[in-house]
Amino acid sequence: MKNRLFLVVAMICMAMTTNAATNTKSVIKKLKKAKGVEVVFASSYKGRGGKPSLSMKIVGDQVALERIRPADMPEKEGVLKTGTYQDWASTTNRQVATLPSGKVISTSYNFKVGEGFVKELDDDVVLGLPCHVWRYNINSNTVDVWWTTAIEGYRGAPQLFNYTAPDGVVLKTVRNGDSVTEAVAINPLTQTDGLIPTNWGEAMESFEYQYACNHCYDINYRIFDQQAVKFSGEKLPEPSSLEADKQYSAGGGTIILKKVKLPENAHDRDIYATLTQYSVGDAYDRTGSVFVIPTDKEKSFLDAMYKLESVPAFKSGDVDYHALVSTPEYNVPLELMRFFTGFGVRQFNYNKVPGQEWVDSVKYELNVSPLVDYLQGEVWIGAYIGNWDANGHKISLTLTYHPADDDAPGGIRRCIPLFNTVNLLEQDGQPYPTFMLNDNLKTKFHLDKPVKKAKLLYVTTGHGGWGGGDEFNQKINTISLDGKQVISFIPWRDDCGTYRNNSPCSGNFSNGLSSSDLSRSNWCPGTVTNPEYIYLGDLEAGDHELTVDIPQGAPEGGSNSYWCLSGTIIYNE
Repeated sequence: MKNRLFLVVAMICMAMTTNAATNTKSVIKKLKKAKGVEVVFASSYKGRGGKPSLSMKIVGDQVALERIRPADMPEKEGVLKTGTYQDWASTTNRQVATLPSGKVISTSYNFKVGEGFVKELDDDVVLGLPCHVWRYNINSNTVDVWWTTAIEGYRGAPQLFNYTAPDGVVLKTVRNGDSVTEAVAINPLTQTDGLIPTNWGEAMESFEYQYACNHCYDINYRIFDQQAVKFSGEKLPEPSSLEADKQYSAGGGTIILKKVKLPENAHDRDIYATLTQYSVGDAYDRTGSVFVIPTDKEKSFLDAMYKLESVPAFKSGDVDYHALVSTPEYNVPLELMRFFTGFGVRQFNYNKVPGQEWVDSVKYELNVSPLVDYLQGEVWIGAYIGNWDANGHKISLTLTYHPADDDAPGGIRRCIPLFNTVNLLEQDGQPYPTFMLNDNLKTKFHLDKPVKKAKLLYVTTGHGGWGGGDEFNQKINTISLDGKQVISFIPWRDDCGTYRNNSPCSGNFSNGLSSSDLSRSNWCPGTVTNPEYIYLGDLEAGDHELTVDIPQGAPEGGSNSYWCLSGTIIYNE
């Protein structure tokens, strides 16, 4: 019985060996009189994909890699076009690109052959060809490579090697066990022309080349460039004299704004706001805000900058709080970014603290894509830093429009600005938003039709900079919709010590801490405050009311606690 089993196994092994040899001979025979070889690869990730996606052509010592475009995808004008090549005579990787602008750029760098793998795995077969299998460790990634010498006289791989290459034709790679590129066909070529082009355009280092290709579709709008935000008493000129692309100061000089022309339709873009700030006189941490002024209703924040009382208000106690809540005839400023300056960065960098190296300026960056509804066409964009210093701060602001991720949720992104209690006109007489002491914030909005999966984009920061003030004490924020509580949470930051190098003028205490280290109500000096995404669910058409409750602390002496809040309904349609 054992002898019979052994015989069966032996016969199976012989059959497999004979079939493999036959397949190898079949492939080699097909290529015998070829001038070159084309290997077609399919790629998959976690089992998804698998269609032919890459062609590798080999003629002599030259290799050209080309993405296979689906038959129903015609070639477009004004798009990035790239070429990827290997020159095995000089062991050089080459890349060339024609940018949408028409500019040609290129890069090249050498690779080594026949060494560098960390482990040799069991031999295998791909498309009937025997393959060695090498394992590499590249930038903490495990890459297994199947390569063959059965196609004599040819070498090539479906990717550029920034590590050493095996001395043969690579037919398969597996990265981290789930990203697979595998040959699905080997075809003979009859062409004899060289594959590598002769026009390389502007030569670059590889990192410069990759950056240029990655960002060739970006649209950058420089809104402000090292502009002063300071207490100067400045006000807007008469409305009839306002011009596009001209910077203005308002609110006593602590607001700067400009009317700019943005893309007409940007719903297929991801938008990032990048702001840099440094002090030219002010030593303290200050509240900052970047915002859009909606002008789609009868009144706007532009009217408030001329006369605060000209826009709607809500009354709390004996105080009228103008410009803080949207109404049918007025929209509040739509906040793009809440940021907080460090203590005197750049201007006071001469202060010495052991172990600290101060930054030259603070950079804040935030994804503002959900607010794209108001970031297209002609818009007013403003920036604010609350300070009373005659020199104040300087800021630069850029909006960058990137192509949206193909996997991003579809639909048109809509938003409805509800409230903004940042007292942007503080230096022009606008009161601090202290109404939470004995009241709450109520705002109404109307939907013309039902919406799905609505969210509240909510920014909250507590203020009152003494031991008993709300800046340093945890307070519950409770949000209700149409009388039903949606969420109750404590906005708080415990990571402020991470940003110590943004605050050269921060006070240092006898207990070893610095003022900029202390935990705060959802903000730290020298940082951006991330918005909260609060799920509201499916909303019916009609009128709705949203309420915010916060147990604001009582005043002490001449000091008050208050909360800077902004809220925007966002949804896709």
